[in-house]
Amino acid sequence: MKKLAHRIPWWLVVLIAGAALIVLGIAQGDFQDTMRKAALVCYECIGIG
Repeated sequence: MKKLAHRIPWWLVVLIAGAALIVLGIAQGDFQDTMRKAALVCYECIGIG
């Protein structure tokens, strides 16, 4: 009889990889850069900046 190997679902692997990349980006300060750029674009769209 074959033993069934424990398989990790593909969605769990993708979820863990995504969470790790988000944490890595926040740790490097990319979140602040992204928010600053988004705010500048938004201000330009409504004519403030």
